[in-house]
Amino acid sequence: MSRKLYAFFVTTIIIISFFFNNAAAQSTRKIIREANQLIEIAYYDEAIKVLTPLANQDHPEALLLTGFSHLANDHELQKAIASLEKAAALYPLKKNSSNQALEAHFYLGQAYRLNKEPEKACEKFNLVKTHTRSTEFIEDIEQEIAYCENYLKLKETPVDRKVEHLGAIINSPFEDHSPIVLYDESTIYFTSTRPVDSSRIDGPFFENIFASHWRNGQWTTPKVLEIPGYGGTNRATVGLTPDGQGLIFFENFGVEGALFITYKTFEGWTDPEPLPAPINSGFKETHASFSPDGNTIYFSSERPGGLGGKDIYSSGKLPDGTWGMPVNAGETINSPRDEESPFIHPDGKTLYYSSSGKNSMGGYDVFKSTMTEDGKWSTPKNIGYPINTPTDDLFYLPTPNGQRVYYSSQKEQGMGLSDLFVLHFPPENERAMAVVSSHIFNSDNQPAENAVIRVKNLNSQEIMGTFRTNPLTGKFVAIIPTAQEYQLTIECDGHDSYTKTFNLDARDDYKSKNRAIYLPAITLTSNLTVE
Repeated sequence: MSRKLYAFFVTTIIIISFFFNNAAAQSTRKIIREANQLIEIAYYDEAIKVLTPLANQDHPEALLLTGFSHLANDHELQKAIASLEKAAALYPLKKNSSNQALEAHFYLGQAYRLNKEPEKACEKFNLVKTHTRSTEFIEDIEQEIAYCENYLKLKETPVDRKVEHLGAIINSPFEDHSPIVLYDESTIYFTSTRPVDSSRIDGPFFENIFASHWRNGQWTTPKVLEIPGYGGTNRATVGLTPDGQGLIFFENFGVEGALFITYKTFEGWTDPEPLPAPINSGFKETHASFSPDGNTIYFSSERPGGLGGKDIYSSGKLPDGTWGMPVNAGETINSPRDEESPFIHPDGKTLYYSSSGKNSMGGYDVFKSTMTEDGKWSTPKNIGYPINTPTDDLFYLPTPNGQRVYYSSQKEQGMGLSDLFVLHFPPENERAMAVVSSHIFNSDNQPAENAVIRVKNLNSQEIMGTFRTNPLTGKFVAIIPTAQEYQLTIECDGHDSYTKTFNLDARDDYKSKNRAIYLPAITLTSNLTVE
């Protein structure tokens, strides 16, 4: 009897144990499934919260997914390494390793690379490579190994530079990125997730565009740009028209987005308009840069027909003012991977852009290429370490003489998730370019907001660009080579044409914010007849 009772008791325990183990297994699978769904839509913080109870029990897949989520959050690298090292220990590589084991060791290698430990990363990647036959996976592993080798090589010859944090006036505890500056560095526009309403401290918020001005030796408190049509979406700075009066920005609508342009007027910023087809194509155009004369635009696009991912394209302005069919920059510039954030220098022939292919040291690196006399791009050159890092490096916008570069980065000395900095290079890197500026007023001594300024190189007879004044101040800014003679022509409705010649000495190149070449203010003469 007791035996039967014992047998029954044991059977009951087995049934109960099976029930609870099955329920626990279902609960675990549900958590893993939910976390994967959150990761799929980039809700990494939420995925980490869901996984925490399992990760605390050293569940291997929970540790793998937690480590991946921390890795996707750029500012949580040490947490990623801790979780992935545990996951890799619980997923040893063997003859028939699971996908989870391969992923744990691969992502741990990525974490080591991002943590500036290329030797450990390479060791991990080479180990993973011996345990897979997937052609696609092997390609990704070999790219990671190339990143590490490039990093070690570039680190041997670091670039001489000084890094300046733009300070608490500009930066915030939130994300501050994508700075663009006027040629004379009198105004900086940038993107930030800080609150528009200073009374709110929660966040982060939608990306919005802010502006600050250089006054009395320092930057003013940034203010959000009041661009019409804002409806609770992300807006990010992209570039400026050559005269500084037009602002290109990216605005997204959920997953999709496009490039828009707005112009500064006396009343404020105009209603933004999308850049016309064929520049915007519906295939995610994210960055653009105008040539100094405004007749060519360089931009990045994911449109079909490229060499892979995002490519750099250019489009020329036609005689009727429309834009011609975009031309892919070709294999010299583009790669099977992604290219982003093109910036054409004011010299009109030097292109800076970011690529995750070529000889990058990890993710996007900044490259430089020059247009040769036969109209072809030179082989892009990695601009070097430590400007480029194992993480993504984008939005490289040098000043006209190349002496300074405004950029955003995640650094230990920063205030927030990403801050704005300026790089200073040694004097021997100067370019022979000058910033020329003046103020133009109409016959009523008011800013000549409709004035059109053309600058012609009298030595080459080349039109260097067409510029417009700031409608609030009458100021215009042009970037032109030194050691040349120029003709300045001004046209304005209701006024006589104005022509002036001037020379730029070789020593007039742009040295600092205080060394723009200022021509005397110009007052136009009315040609209207009073009846």
